[in-house]
Amino acid sequence: MIWLWLIPLAVLLAAAYRWQFWRIPKKGLLALMYHHIGTVEQTDGQFPFTVTPQCFEQQLDMLQKHGFTPVGLEEVKEAARTGRRLPAKPVLLTFDDGHLDNFENLFPILKKRNVKVILFLITDYIGQKPGYISWEQVLEMHQSGLVQFGSHTLSHARLRKLSEEDILRELTQSKKVLEEHLGVPCEAFCYPFGSGGFDKRVRPLVFKAGYLFDFSTKPGINPWPWKAKKTLLRAFPRGGETLTDFYVQITRGKSKF
Repeated sequence: MIWLWLIPLAVLLAAAYRWQFWRIPKKGLLALMYHHIGTVEQTDGQFPFTVTPQCFEQQLDMLQKHGFTPVGLEEVKEAARTGRRLPAKPVLLTFDDGHLDNFENLFPILKKRNVKVILFLITDYIGQKPGYISWEQVLEMHQSGLVQFGSHTLSHARLRKLSEEDILRELTQSKKVLEEHLGVPCEAFCYPFGSGGFDKRVRPLVFKAGYLFDFSTKPGINPWPWKAKKTLLRAFPRGGETLTDFYVQITRGKSKF
C-alpha cells in the first residue's frame, strides 16, 4: 500500500528537519556559546551547558578542518570600523559566566592551541562565589593575550525586570570594574538569560553604557558586516551532542528545531 511508504518518508523528513540538514549553509560571522568545559553526569542540571575537554578539542579540529578561523573581538571591531575583511570563515568562541573550569580546563587548551576566546564575566561573582574564577586567574588569562573579557552584568540579573536606573547600574558598574582591573576598554556585553532576559527598553541602554557589541542566546550565524540592528546571534553546542550536531551548528547556526 502507498501509505506504508509514507511512514519512512515522514520519519526521514522529520529527522532532516530536526538536524537542519535541509537548510542551506549560511555565511557570515559565526559565534559559538559555551559555559563549562568539564565532565558532569547526564543527570546534572549543567549537563547541557557542559562540553568535555576532549569534545571541545574535537570541535576545534572540526573548525580547522572546515576552514574556520577563530578570531578575537579586537579583530571584529577593527573590521567593523575600517571595512577590512575578516577571514573567509570567522568564528568567535564565547563563554558565559566565568566558571572556574574555564581557567582549569579551557585555558590549558587555549595555550596549547593558541586559540582566542571571549569570556563574559558576572563581576560580583569573581573571587566571591564558589565555582567561579578569581581576579588573579582573570589577570593571568588576560595577560596571555588569548582571552578577552566582556560583561555579563554585576549580578546576573534578569534586566527586563529591573528599573532603568538599576539596569544602567548593572551595565555601567560591571563595565567599570572590568576596565579598572584589566586596564583596557570593555566593549562587549552578553545578556543574562539570553533573549528572555531583556526587552525593548534594555538594548538601547547597553549602547548608552558604552558597549559596542551585544550578544544574546538567539541561534544563528551573523550576516557580515554586522549592522547592530539586532543582537549578535550565537550557535549553542550542547553537552552530549555529536560531531554531526556540531557540524550543523557551525554551518546552519543550530542543530535542533
